[in-house]
Amino acid sequence: MHPKIIINCGPCEDYIGLCLDSLRAQTHGSWEAFVTIDPCADDTADRAWSARGGDGRIDIKVNAERRYAMSNLVHAIGRSGAGPDDIVVILDGDDWLASDRALERIIAEYQQRDCWMTYGSWVTNDPSRKGFSAGRWPAYPEGMTRFREVTWLGTAVRSWKKWLWDLVDDRHFRDEDGNYILVTEDQATMLPMLEMSGTDRARHIADVLMIYNRLTPHACGKVHLDLMRRTATYVRSLPAYRRL
Repeated sequence: MHPKIIINCGPCEDYIGLCLDSLRAQTHGSWEAFVTIDPCADDTADRAWSARGGDGRIDIKVNAERRYAMSNLVHAIGRSGAGPDDIVVILDGDDWLASDRALERIIAEYQQRDCWMTYGSWVTNDPSRKGFSAGRWPAYPEGMTRFREVTWLGTAVRSWKKWLWDLVDDRHFRDEDGNYILVTEDQATMLPMLEMSGTDRARHIADVLMIYNRLTPHACGKVHLDLMRRTATYVRSLPAYRRL
């Protein structure tokens, strides 16, 4: 399998090197990464190019203006040229993979469980976090169908088959004015696919795959918390998808 790794970057100059180093260290070496950088008046772009180190598997695009996560995600998946059966894996530029076998573990889930998508698991780099905010979230209960009505659990590392992504209506990635939402793209993308997959085809991975950076001052939950909450309410109000 040859996964497509989609990496979105806001201001993450201190972390993009860790992110790309963790990817290049993977034991599963057959992958391509598509990095998109929003201009934020920092050195993220230069440090990304440096961390790439001439590795042809890493494609870097720097936007002329800030487009935010949802638009960048849609366009990066298009840029990747992913085929229907390719696996798309999502990683933010200020987070990094927890071990050199993270991709190997994700791929094993697809090979052994015949799943369509995966979610989980991470731990934070902030030692002050306890309980739920420290990571290792549980799986959705077996047989769950009302994903929009229960606590959000479809967390990183998020991955899916490209054909499943293609079944999600692009209008459901946009706000009421028709613009791509700026935040909460995780719920906007995952909820429709969880509904179509059900818990038998959407597999939770309990193993820690990623370090979630809660120490950066630019974390969306610190900068855009109110917008995240409003967007989550809007996303959850959209029509549910039927199980395939």
